[in-house]
Amino acid sequence: MKDLNWWILKIYRFSAFVLLVSLVLYIVSGYGMTKGLLDDGASKWLHLNLLPIIIAVAFTGHVSIAMRITMMRLKIWNKVTAAMLILVFALFLGGFIYIEYFYNPVNANGRAAQRQSQNIEKTVVLDDSSAEKVFTAEELAQYNGLNGMPAYAAIDGIVYDLSGVFTDGMHNGIPAGQDNTEAFYIKHMKEILLKHPVVGKLTE
Repeated sequence: MKDLNWWILKIYRFSAFVLLVSLVLYIVSGYGMTKGLLDDGASKWLHLNLLPIIIAVAFTGHVSIAMRITMMRLKIWNKVTAAMLILVFALFLGGFIYIEYFYNPVNANGRAAQRQSQNIEKTVVLDDSSAEKVFTAEELAQYNGLNGMPAYAAIDGIVYDLSGVFTDGMHNGIPAGQDNTEAFYIKHMKEILLKHPVVGKLTE
């Protein structure tokens, strides 16, 4: 019958293999989203939904066992250090799962985020050339970052020139030339928009 150390060694080696493969796929799927190496839908699902949790679990298993081995070699492995190690990695994995699947920065900030957005909007001043520019959805779609066109995107009804952010018309799997309000707030806070020029407004 296999003892505990045999199973720990197997888990250690298997988690290293899973971690290596997952990291390679994470990089490839990232390029699939931004460079079009793979199908955009499959790349986004792998990169944003499946691979993060696999990497987190494999990392937790591999590193925790490595730390256990190190502590045993240093002769500091006991019930106290074992409990501390379990607590640290349980908090890490639990926190990751919460942030990845349950935490919503927009909902978490609530009214404070709305007030902050309103204050930021007050600081946005359209220049003379863009003050009267109102884009329809069809007009905005022309500025898709392809074929030499700049990459525009609408956030909260304001159209920004995000050419420095989009690559070949894509950013994190999201295309330019459309209203990207919902997708923007999943990953960003509104302050980041202060770095980019305003070119007009999106008509309702």
